[in-house]
Order: sequence, then C-alpha cells, then structure tokens
Amino acid sequence: MKRVDGIDRKLLWLIQDDLPVEKRPFDAWAQTLGIEPGELISRLELLRRQGVIRSVKAILRHRQTGFSSGAMVVWAVPGDQVDRIGRELACRREVSHCYERPGFGEYNLFSMIHGRTDDEVLRVIGEISSELGIDRYRVYWSLRELKKSSMNYFREGGGEES
Repeated sequence: MKRVDGIDRKLLWLIQDDLPVEKRPFDAWAQTLGIEPGELISRLELLRRQGVIRSVKAILRHRQTGFSSGAMVVWAVPGDQVDRIGRELACRREVSHCYERPGFGEYNLFSMIHGRTDDEVLRVIGEISSELGIDRYRVYWSLRELKKSSMNYFREGGGEES
C-alpha cells in the first residue's frame, strides 16, 4: 500500500471543496497542486482502489440552475419491494436522493424530488405513484435551504501520514 504523501493530503483537502466551474476542472486542480492532470487522475484512482476515498462526485446546486421547487416525499412501500422500488425511484432524473429509513411507521422509503415549479414536482410525484403503484405517501415541501455543503474530513496541512 502506497503511503499518503503531501500531494495526496493536499489533493484530499482540495476535493472536499467545490469543483471549479470551468471546461477542464481537473486541469485546474492539477495546476493548483503543481502536477499534470494525468497524475491527478492516477492519484485519485489509486486513493479509490486503496479505500481512502470511495469516489469524487459533483453536487448540483439545484436552486442555482433553476430548480427552485423541491419536496421530500416519503413512501409507504412493502418491505419485500423496497429494493426494487428504491432502484426504480432512484433512476428518475428528478430524484436527487433516495434511501430506506426505518422508524417512520409505514413510510420507509424517502426521496427528494426537484422541479422548476411546485406543479412540476406534483406531476412527477403523481407519475411515480401511478407507475410504481404506491398510493400511500406524504409530501414535505422545502421552504428554504439552510445548508448545503460537502463534508470536510481533512484540513489543509493537517492529518497524519499513513
């Protein structure tokens, strides 16, 4: 196993922040670190193979892209159907989150649905209900966003070498 060196630590710190909004964002990260883009990608892949990171993903700031309506929808799904229905629900482009949660009575499948308008979100909820045969659900509208940030596990220059 490769030791996490100083460049890797700086890379781990860097990827916790927003991806630069430019045509070649990984090139910008590589330039910040003083390495070639190919080396940056290789380092990320090695960190992933070693289990240091699971993946690098972009987080869509949906309100900034025109999707100003959103609702948490909780679905009452029979336990033996949660996996199948959860996979189908998660494949919808309007669904940003989908997960099973115990402790909420019959409502065991949670999803976050986004749209440009409340009517659009309601239309999608209706389609999902009809297509998947789920007639028991509750809708909790998002009123305002209080926080949206990635987790920060590393601090610049901090941490231990492993």
